[in-house]
Amino acid sequence: MDAMKTGGLIARRRKEKELTQRDLAERLHVSVQAVSKWERGLSCPDIGLLEPLAEALDLTVTELLAGQRGEEPGEEAVRDSLRLGLAQLGPKVRRWRWLFLLAAVLLLAVLAGFGYVWVRDNTRLIPRRETVVRPVDVTNRETTLVHAAGKGMACLFQAELADDVEQCSFRWELWTRQGLENSWDAGEQLRQDRERRKLVGVTFSSAWRSAEFQYGISLESPRGTYVHGLEGTLEVPYMGDGYGISSLEEKAAVDREEGVVLLALTLNKDGELRTRDIARNESGRVDHLPEDERTAHLLLRMYCE
Repeated sequence: MDAMKTGGLIARRRKEKELTQRDLAERLHVSVQAVSKWERGLSCPDIGLLEPLAEALDLTVTELLAGQRGEEPGEEAVRDSLRLGLAQLGPKVRRWRWLFLLAAVLLLAVLAGFGYVWVRDNTRLIPRRETVVRPVDVTNRETTLVHAAGKGMACLFQAELADDVEQCSFRWELWTRQGLENSWDAGEQLRQDRERRKLVGVTFSSAWRSAEFQYGISLESPRGTYVHGLEGTLEVPYMGDGYGISSLEEKAAVDREEGVVLLALTLNKDGELRTRDIARNESGRVDHLPEDERTAHLLLRMYCE
């Protein structure tokens, strides 16, 4: 196809049919600039537009390809159409080929990433040097069982233990505006097997208008949760009519020195909890102390050693 000859023919026939460039563009659903480029010989119509363009101008596809009226279909016209198709489709095919290859590479990378995580968490082929903990949703059924057992609340966490962890220990800490006021060693539980994933269950409750705070902590064993977990009662002077609860909300690493905060309770003996005093424990770290001298934070910290 000679772009100049075909463009001249398009311009002549458009004017003969008293069509503007905009009229022709709207019929073909292309831009006015595209029609203008065809007529000036700067570009050729896409091969998919040849038939509707020929119909709009009362031409044959062969006449468009030849750039002149009265051209009979022949071998050269067929070759012209094939060359035009290859010239226009070739770059698109190459572009789509590269897009396909890129998509395939990205898909393989995603699958490799998921495969790596699965192998790391479910086998011992890849060393694990860091322990992380994430929250597990407690169902309504589990909550009902906790209440039936005489416990007020329950939280579940999943720990993915590092290879060198031999035991998990727990500590309660009482923080006021002056800093750490008291701490209680809640005990430790040995790692009974080399499974990396362990459930950690925490239950707690308090009596109405009492300083007593009861808790239970269990680390999953090879046969399921420990029958005899850690449990105890704390005497916390800030306990009152209620407390605010903020448990771990997202995946968090267990620091070798500071551990990770699983649970943060905001206590006030008079039951007056101000928003700015409530402990926030989304990421396993409580970043501020209460401002009210009557308010305290009771934290449950987990260590892996």
